[in-house]
Amino acid sequence: MAYQGIAAAKLNLSLDVLGKRADGYHELQSVMQTLSIGDVVEAELSRETKVTATDPALACDASNLAYRAYQLMRDEFGLDAGLNIRLEKQIPLGGGLAGGSTDAAQVLLAVNELFQLALPQERLLALALKLGADVPFCLLGGTALATGVGEKLQPLDPCPELRLVLVNPGFAVPTADVYRRFDELPPTPTNYTDGVLQALAAGSPMLLRGAVGNGLEPAAFQLYPALSRLAAELAELGLTPLLCGSGATLAALARDKKQAAVAADALAGKYPFVRAVTTH
Repeated sequence: MAYQGIAAAKLNLSLDVLGKRADGYHELQSVMQTLSIGDVVEAELSRETKVTATDPALACDASNLAYRAYQLMRDEFGLDAGLNIRLEKQIPLGGGLAGGSTDAAQVLLAVNELFQLALPQERLLALALKLGADVPFCLLGGTALATGVGEKLQPLDPCPELRLVLVNPGFAVPTADVYRRFDELPPTPTNYTDGVLQALAAGSPMLLRGAVGNGLEPAAFQLYPALSRLAAELAELGLTPLLCGSGATLAALARDKKQAAVAADALAGKYPFVRAVTTH
């Protein structure tokens, strides 16, 4: 018996950092959205637990979030078998698209099915939160308003289809570094989320393209000027650039399928990862 699932990438249509909490984490407000791109996660019962991945740059040891997801379930439910996990990576590493978190969410679902635990969604979401703030959303999918550190989720009506081009410049951005620089900069409150919620309520892709925004962009662009240059290049192509999470991937919103395809063709070969995708 084997399990196969698609671990969809996550995009923050909005990301507002409201402040730093006493525990060191940051209070966030964000509209999260799954995308059509995703990793293929395969799992089957085995004597030992092992993670393999098609991307040789991905660590497949006990630090891997998919591995940790199995360990959490093993410890929680006293599982008597291991899990052979294979990750067919499509999501770029360290790119702000929640690749590790979404793989972990699929492992939770795999364990629930293969070990016939029959856990309800609420229990799975509580377990997901133990792995990281993005994992509950990756388990839920769709469109949702996230608050707290990203773990408090309110499902929203589906986002109208958006055409986007994802571009990763070939390097990873440490999230902690971006938040550290954010804290060093003068406070500049943002409220992209309200605009995105209004555009979603109107069901308007055009309004959404004008409303999206990420409060971490100034910090990330200061740390990595190449990201700022990439955003300018995307804007010159007529697209709306949006930093994915803390980076380094940029999502460029297009007017339609044709504009996205033309832009992807223009950028292909110039950057190591370019992909035209849709909201999902």
